[in-house]
Amino acid sequence: MRWGKVLIRLLLILFVGVISLTVYKQQVMMAHIRENMKEESVKLEKVMEENEKLANIVDSIGTEDYTIRSARTRLGLLRPGEVPVIDSSGN
Repeated sequence: MRWGKVLIRLLLILFVGVISLTVYKQQVMMAHIRENMKEESVKLEKVMEENEKLANIVDSIGTEDYTIRSARTRLGLLRPGEVPVIDSSGN
């Protein structure tokens, strides 16, 4: 009888130890997950800002203002009566 009670107590202590270790590991894992969530949240915010900038650029591309500016800079086109100014300083 005495050995039976000792065995039950040892098994109970072992069970409580295993449960405690499991809870500790879960808490450590949750801390890592929270840290990863914060990092990913910062990345998401940066990507959303970049997306907004690109969306603004896409919206501006379809405007007449952009088309005129693009023709002037890329193709060197001028409006009637305009005189081209050429920078000869080499900068």
